Amino acid sequence: MPSLALFTTAIYAILLSLIYLALTIIVIRNRWKHKVPFLDGGIDPMTRAIRAHGNFIEYVPLCLMLMAFSELNGAPLWALMTFGAILTLSRLMHAYAIINSSLKMRINAMTATLFCLLSGSVLLFITLLPL
Repeated sequence: MPSLALFTTAIYAILLSLIYLALTIIVIRNRWKHKVPFLDGGIDPMTRAIRAHGNFIEYVPLCLMLMAFSELNGAPLWALMTFGAILTLSRLMHAYAIINSSLKMRINAMTATLFCLLSGSVLLFITLLPL
């Protein structure tokens, strides 16, 4: 029987991994479509796909680590679920915004992602404090 440790973090890791897989497929499709085997070939849609993919992997692992450490240290379920939901939605919005050139949505998505980094750090700090 599997352990329930990190159950909430694991659920969000699964969801975020599926988003990452979708972003990878978008990059691959752009490479085939534009016949670009390496870098971006100076092609705007290729550049956008690569950056959406890259930006995702730059933020998600650290956020998942903050979530996992918080969960291991007894953070409340509501806080973990809120954190995971905001992170997932912000990363979906950000990828969509980069690929579709929506500056306002990108700003909102990055604000939410940075909120996750800050709130995740605070949540972890609070769970580490002695009672």
